[in-house]
Formats: sequence, C-alpha cells, structure tokens
Amino acid sequence: MKRLSIPAAFCVLGLLADAQEAAPKWDVEIPVPIADGTPSQPAPEPEPIDFTVLSSRTTRVEVTEAPEMPGLPPVEGTINITVQKVADPNLPAPPPPLPALPPDDPAVLARLEQMRASYRASTIAFLAATVHDGSRTLLRIYPNGGPNEAVTAWSNLDFNHFSGFSDYRVHGADGQEHRVSLLMGIGNINTAAMTQLAARHGVAYEPPQIPSVPDLAAGGPAFTVVEGQANTAAMEILEQLHDLYRKEGVRMAAACQAREIARAARKAELLANPPKPRDVTIQVWRTGGKPVPTSTGNGQ
Repeated sequence: MKRLSIPAAFCVLGLLADAQEAAPKWDVEIPVPIADGTPSQPAPEPEPIDFTVLSSRTTRVEVTEAPEMPGLPPVEGTINITVQKVADPNLPAPPPPLPALPPDDPAVLARLEQMRASYRASTIAFLAATVHDGSRTLLRIYPNGGPNEAVTAWSNLDFNHFSGFSDYRVHGADGQEHRVSLLMGIGNINTAAMTQLAARHGVAYEPPQIPSVPDLAAGGPAFTVVEGQANTAAMEILEQLHDLYRKEGVRMAAACQAREIARAARKAELLANPPKPRDVTIQVWRTGGKPVPTSTGNGQ
C-alpha cells in the first residue's frame, strides 16, 4: 500500500474547509426502497399436514437462547420436546432433476449468448467502516475482495446511514447501468464512553488521529485518503459512495433515524414482555423402510 499524494487535478471532495458543495462526478442512485424499520411481510404459512399420530413421547428441557438483539437478556425457559411416530402421510415425491442439456445444442448456445449480451456487469465492494462519535468514519474499501487495490480514508459521513440497502446503481455516459453490491461490516466508537471505560481500568484511551475533513454541513460529503492509489476501482467506489450521499443523503439519514426508533420501540417491547422459548414437535414416519423426520415449532 502507498500513501496517496493527491495532485490538484485529482478531485477529492471537500478537502478544503472553505470549499463549496462539489458537483457530483458519478450518476448514482439507490434503485430500491431504503429499509426504515418497517417490518417485512411475513412469509406465507405452509399448508398444515394432517398427521395420524401412532405414538408420542414428550420431554421437558431447560433451554437458553440468544436474544433477538444485543442488550437484552437471553431467552430462557422450560419447553416441551415432543417426538411423535406418525403414519406415512404419503407426501408427493420431489420432482426429478432436469435432464442435462447437450453443450453443443444450437438453442442452448443461442440462449447463452443472449444471456451474455444482456448481463449487467456488477461489482462487489467490501467495506469496513468504523464510525467515531457519529461524525467521522474510517473506511477501508476492497473491490471484489482485492487487497492490492484497497483504499483507506476518513469520511465526514455517518456510514450507519448506508446500512439500509445492499446495492446501488451507477449510470455510465454510454447509458449502461452498473450495479455495485455493498458487503459492509460496521462498528461504532463513542470517544467519551471509551475514555470512561479506559479510566475505570486504569489506562488512558488514545483516540485515533483523524485528519482534517470539513464538517458535512460546511461543504457536503467529503473524505481524506490515508492510503491507496488513484484511478483504481476502490477509489471510484469511494467517490461513488460520497456522490450517492450527496444525492440520497436526506433520505438515507431519515431512514436510519426511523430504523433506530423502530429498534428502540422493539427493544422496549421485548423488555416489557420477555419472550419465552417455543415448544418443539418432531414427527417421524417410515417410507421405504427408512425414517424421514420433520420438525415444527409451537402450534405446528
């Protein structure tokens, strides 16, 4: 990795404290709704199977399960585990696998060529984001996992706002659309909390040395590159993310706030009404001389 020396011709957004809002370099957009904490529609319940129970045995078991979200007590309790021997329900056999297509079939070759022509190019961007005090984010970007093209930068954006969607679109000058999928790991650091925690353990907390990046309100989305090279895929992704926030930032921030409100409400609900682990029922029957089990939760 080499430290980037940025010439005047290389546009890094908002590096000067008195800089005006920079014009976007990339035509980018979020093509889908941003998650705002609204619960998704539940999956349809499968049709119940009318089992004929031949025998049944129930055991009481103490269980401990992980909570739904951090900061909650574990889900603990006693459940019933019931194993039922049932008559063969004569479920339909799964469909047979499709026959192999001959690789030299003209129809197959034509279809493959059509798929290649209509395939939309995509990029996977691996992001490691550490948000400090909600105002500065240390970013490490690896396009398609390529460590040799990695870029490290400090941004004046709160990258929690990027957690409500999984990909964005880049529109090229030629009219072609390119998809970038984000695989982001994110963490948050509160400097005051870390200082207090370190003091309780008798050590000093040394916050990172954050380079000068203007506030978001002063000049819009901006970043300062720490390591990396210009004219790489990682640098393009870094620019695109900031242009994306320039265009969609208000919507992204509102969705993030809505997610936090929904999360706090859900946490309060779970604290007021602690969930209990569910009973488990397992049905076993013989087909062709071999037992085939299936299991369901409470209520089957």
